[in-house]
Parts: sequence; C-alpha cells; structure tokens
Amino acid sequence: MGLGKALGFSLLALIGLNFLFVIITKTISGNLNLLFGDISSNPLIILLIFFGPMINMPGSVFSSIYLQISSGTIGSSLIQSIGFIISPFVASLIAGRTGENKGGSFGGWMITAMISAVALGILAFINPATLLYYGIPIADPSVALISFLMCGAVNGVFYGCFSLLFTKEEMF
Repeated sequence: MGLGKALGFSLLALIGLNFLFVIITKTISGNLNLLFGDISSNPLIILLIFFGPMINMPGSVFSSIYLQISSGTIGSSLIQSIGFIISPFVASLIAGRTGENKGGSFGGWMITAMISAVALGILAFINPATLLYYGIPIADPSVALISFLMCGAVNGVFYGCFSLLFTKEEMF
C-alpha cells in the first residue's frame, strides 16, 4: 500500500508543480497565450509540460541557475530552472512522507521518475518535432529514449535520497 500511495501522490505533485511553474514562467515572459495556442494545435505538448524536468540532470540545472544568477539574468528562464529543481524535490518529499517504509518511499519516487522519462521517450517516437520545437535535439528516437531513461534514473536516485530521508520509518 505504501508504494502505491507514494507513487500516486508523488506523480500528482510532480505534474501539478510542473504545470504551475510553466504557467508562472509563461506569464512572466508574456507568452501565456502562445502556450495555450500551442496546446490547442498540438496536445502532445502537455507531456512536455507535465514531465519536462525529468530529462534535465540535476547538476546541469544547478549550473544553469548559478550562471543565470551570477550573470544577473533574472527572468522567466531562472524561474523555469528553479522549477526544474523544486518540482521533483517536493514530489520526492511527498513520496517519502506517504510511503509507509523506505522501500515504498524510494520505489514510489523511482517509478514516478521512470514514468516521466518513458512518457517523454514515447513522445520522441510519436512526434519528435514537438521536442525539437522546445529545443531538445533528437537525431534518433531510440537514442532519445535511452537518454531520457538515463536522466530519469539519475533523477530517481538523486531525489530518491531525499524521499528516504523523509520516510516515516526509523533508520534502524
């Protein structure tokens, strides 16, 4: 029961926070109407909105935040990069609190990360032009799937450590 609860709540939190940060980012940049126009013309963009942070390695996101702050570029791209860190972090904390044991907490978050990576991998096979439109270069969909799965695994292990820290079960 703990694994299912952790999976459901972390997936719901990840999707909700990603959508919230995309809306905030597009509102700040003034492109909110363009976003909804893109969604109406290509509904598969929803997969990028819901699961986009899972294809970014945490180290590259932290480097991006550092570069943007140090160069004084504070705008919508900084908010988006912060969202790439906060969304999975909060979702993993929720998985940690709702999982009844360490295995359920970590497993629920890891499955959430892999579902996100697989969803974007499927998008690479169905409509690779959508990923190209948002700046994700794809030469071969099978290579993109493997890359997305590796990013999902890294994010799953990285943020899974936080879900283990916040599990209700004691360490020993």
